[in-house]
Parts: sequence; structure tokens; C-alpha cells
Amino acid sequence: MIAGHDRKGSSWLVWLMLALWLMPLAAGAETDARMALQIQGFAPAGNPSAEADGSTRRAAATGRTAPAPGKASPREATAVQRVWQEASVSLEQRVESTRRSALEVGVWDLDAAALALIHGNVGGSPVARAEGAVALAPNLPAAHLSRARALWLHQEAPMDAIRAVVDGLAAVGSHAEASLWFAGSGLYLLAAALLAGGLLTIVLAAVLAAPHAAHDLSHLVPGRPAGFAQAALLGAAMLTPLALGEGALGLALPALAIGVAYGSRRQRAALTLAAAVVLASLYPVPRLAGSLLDAFPGDAVARAAYSTGHGMASPVDLARLEAAADEDPLALRGLALHARQSGHLGRADALYQRLLTHYPGDVVVLNNAANVRLDLGHVSSALELYQRALDVERSAVVLFNLSQAYGQSFQVDDLNRTLEAAQRADGEMIAQLASLQRTKNEGFVVDLPLGVEAAWTRALASASGEPLAAELRAPLAPGRLGHSVRDASAAFAVVLIVSWAIGARLRTSRFCSRCGGRQCAPCGNGVVRVVCEDCTRLFDHPEKTDRALRVQRIEELREREQRLRRLSTAASVLLPGAAGLLSDRPLRGLLGAVCFALALAAAMWRGGVVPDPLVAGAAAPVAFLGVALLAALLYTATVALTLRSREASP
Repeated sequence: MIAGHDRKGSSWLVWLMLALWLMPLAAGAETDARMALQIQGFAPAGNPSAEADGSTRRAAATGRTAPAPGKASPREATAVQRVWQEASVSLEQRVESTRRSALEVGVWDLDAAALALIHGNVGGSPVARAEGAVALAPNLPAAHLSRARALWLHQEAPMDAIRAVVDGLAAVGSHAEASLWFAGSGLYLLAAALLAGGLLTIVLAAVLAAPHAAHDLSHLVPGRPAGFAQAALLGAAMLTPLALGEGALGLALPALAIGVAYGSRRQRAALTLAAAVVLASLYPVPRLAGSLLDAFPGDAVARAAYSTGHGMASPVDLARLEAAADEDPLALRGLALHARQSGHLGRADALYQRLLTHYPGDVVVLNNAANVRLDLGHVSSALELYQRALDVERSAVVLFNLSQAYGQSFQVDDLNRTLEAAQRADGEMIAQLASLQRTKNEGFVVDLPLGVEAAWTRALASASGEPLAAELRAPLAPGRLGHSVRDASAAFAVVLIVSWAIGARLRTSRFCSRCGGRQCAPCGNGVVRVVCEDCTRLFDHPEKTDRALRVQRIEELREREQRLRRLSTAASVLLPGAAGLLSDRPLRGLLGAVCFALALAAAMWRGGVVPDPLVAGAAAPVAFLGVALLAALLYTATVALTLRSREASP
């Protein structure tokens, strides 16, 4: 009975943790996505003023340019939009027809229609709408999390909801804008955690060594200053960089010098790593985060091209692509996709022929160009392009398209052989395409979308991340160190080298490990050792001391040791990083401080460090709260293991 009761309690605890983690699903905060997407031709008609307001808010979140209120630019509806707007017998048939039409023109994630299903008054049950959103945009995390919410609230299927959450998080890497946004936000959180953890470790090491540093510094002034005067002298020396306008980063330099000069070899190595962590958190990591987060808002051509790839390009996007087509191959790809979506096959063919000169070995360009040639009736040239694509990569989609080309030319044996090869390459994908093919009797070939790799390559090649990095440094390093990575690196390197040399040669004072008495050779307190002379005589030569006095002294030292252990345990629990430093395991202290800071940062910025461009949805708080939970567990484990190892040591 007791064992059964324990298992029941454990299961309730597991469900409670899952419920807390998945709490964003139940929140279900509505956005302006329906109103924003109305001008894109996928949301149902509604209030025009709400439509304009929604488009403005979407523009603010995503960086896309929206038409002025009441002045939305008219544009030609694409084939996908026309299919979406047609009346259908059921929502399932509408979704299936739209999915087929979208795949034919390279739109593998129809974000606009998916968000319209999630937030719009399209009809159908919440679960059916969410299922349709996932079908139309299988790589959109917001769609999967909407499905998880519907399953959680309306079908009471928690395990299915959890699987949908996992699918949504797994889909992040396959969606260009979502992957960049999540990676940029995650790197920014990591930069904040590394900065806070590294600085906290340096400061704690300096605090532990401050009594010795203040005492030894007093030897440089005439007389013997009192304790408060020693502390004031040390404080004045440490605050000098702050007075010079270098901020908290300048304050970290003397703290680093004290910690290295008075620390053990382990502590010196850990503080050197902490200094490197601080520099990384101020310069390369936030710069990379800024480059990823600014990839779409800061690159109008990339934003326009990928908007076209998702079937939601505006007239402004198309104008930008036209203006950059002669210089930027990505603009050409966007224009070719839009021409195909609009049914302008002649223009699409001409654009793809130009693209083949830039990307002769690109599977996406070869496949899409072959599809256009096939639709124009040039079967032989289409077959040649498919074969060239297959020479580069054995893609299941290209094999499926090739089988369709063989079918149009009545080469039945080649059709069957190629279709079998496609099924071996990716049977699940071919089954889905074959199911969509049955919705109509006419030919069906699938364009490949713009790849995520192109967006990442373009983002990493840009140098647009410095403004975000400067924003992170501004409150901590307003001076010269914050404006130059060379000056900051040189300053930290000089401090480390000098403090290492001083620590190796300087006869620093220290406390006796047993009684806590100060040992200082210049003060005439004998040779500085781990245990002072009195404690050595008391414990190692008991015959030289009075027995009663020795027993009393040992009892006093034991009580002192117990008080210090309790105080050390409290400090280890309350101060992140203190456990490792107090136990002479400074690397664990650094790890604990970084984990604690990461947990706090992820919980604070659980919605992302910049507004969600309507791609993450509830996946953002779920992912970042998950990171916070893992970091908190790792921090707890680090502290527990450190305390346990300290208790086990003599």
C-alpha cells in the first residue's frame, strides 16, 4: 500500500510539472494575425479598420512593410489564394486542395492560411482548424502549438498534446524565420547568462580574497591602518576604473586581479575561463545573436524573397525584388517563385534560365526549372533538368516529379521504376504526394521551396549584429572597454598575466584553516602555512600543551568549524557560484553561476528578446521555460554534488 501510494504521488508530481511547463498552451492569447493577414487574401472578410490596424501591428513585429490604413495596394491573387477562397464542401477538402496548389508552386509552408485557420473565423472545430493549420504549414511552430492547445483543451488528450509540442519544437529548424528567431533569442539569453555568471564568479572570488588583499595593501602605506581604513583603501583602488567611466566591466578588472593573485591554481584557471566567458558574452555571442535576429527585419531582399516563398509577398516586396534582381540572385529566386505562383509560366521559365547560370548545381533551381518546362510542354528538356538534379542529390521529390514527367510522355516502365526509387528514398513523403495527386486527375509536380540554409548563410555573412551587442554592453561598459574588443581583451590579458605573476611570487597573508587566525610574515606572525604554529603544536605535538587546555581548545575549534560549515552551506545555497568557490571547486562555481543566470534569463524573456514575428506562438514560452527548467535542474545538481563532495572530504 505504501509503495502504491508513493507511485501515485510521483505520477501526480510528473503531471503537475507537465502542466506548469505547458501552461502557455492554456493561455491561448489572441493576436492580430487574422486582421493582419486579411490583406494577404487568406483571412475572411471583416472590419476594414481592424484589418489596417492588424497589418500595421504585423509590420511592427516582422519588419514587413504594410500598406497605409485605407490604402491597401491592389494586387493579383495567386493560384493558391484563388483555391483557398473557393467554397468547399468541408474544411478538410479546402485544406487538401490548398495544400496541393501550394506545393505545386513551391509553398511548403503557407503561413498566412495557417494563421488564418488558427485565429480566423473560418469554421470547423478548434481541433479541425488546428489540424488544417499543421497540414498547410507543417514547419510552422505556431501551428503545432495551436494543435497541442486544441488537443489539450478540447479533446482532453494530454499525451497527444505533448507529442504535438515536441513536433512543434522539432519543426523550428525547418522554418527559416522561426529558426533564425529562436537561435538569435537563445544566443542572446546565453550571452546574458555568460556575462552574469562570469562576472558573479569574479566578484565572489574577489570578496573571498578581499580581507587578505586589504591587509596586504595596508603594508604600502605608513603606519598600521585600522581595519575600516584597510577596507576603504582597497575599495578606493577597486573603484578607480568605475570613476574613470568604465562601468561594471572596469570594476571587474581589479576584482579579477585580486581573485587570481590570492587564489589557488584551480581558482586561477577558473577565473581565466570566467574572463574569457565575459569577453565572449560581450562581443562575439551577442553579435551573432543580433545578426540572426536582424536577418529578416534588416534585409529587405531576403524578407521579400522568403515572403514570396511562403505565398504572402506584398506589392512592396515584389518591387524590392525587381529592383535587386540584377545584383542579387536571391531576388531572382523570389521573382521566379512569384511568377510561378501567379501562373506566368513564360516569365518563370525566363527567370529560372537566368538562375541556372548562378546556381548550375542547385537541386531546388534545377527541379523548379524542370517543372516549369514540363508545364510548358518541353518534356525532353524537363527530363534533362531532373536528371541533372538527381546527379547532385537523390531527392524523393525530384524522383516523384520525374515519374510524373515519364507519365506525361507515356514511358510507363520508367514511371514505375522511378516511383519505386522515390518510395525507397522517402516512402512517407511519396505517400503524402500521391494522396494529394488523387484530389485531381490533372498532372501534379511539386516545386521545392527556398531552403533554410540560404537564409542562414545570408544571416551569418551579414555584420548587422553589432547594434544589439552594443545595447547589451551599454549599461555595463559605457567606456572605452565597451567600445573596443581589442582594448577589452588587452586589459583582461594584462590583468591576468600580472596577477598570475604576483600571486606566484607574493608572500600573501592567509587565515589558518583550523583556528582562522591571520598569518602574515611582514607582520611578524610567523611563516605562512595552511595551519598556524599554535594549531600545529596543539594537534601534532599534544605532549607540549596542557591536557585540560588542549581539550577545551579542541572543543572550541570544533564548534567554530560547525558554525562555519552551516554558514558556508547557507551561502552555497543562497549565492549562485558560492558552493564551488567555498569548496575549492571553482569550475563548478562558474558552471553553477551560469546555469542560475540562464534559468533566470530564460524565465524573464520566455516570450523572446524581440517580438515574435507570428511564427513561434506558444512554442516560444514552452521552449524558453523548458530551457529555464533544465538550467535550474543543472544548477541544483551542481550545488548538491558540490556540497556532498565537501561533506565527504575530511
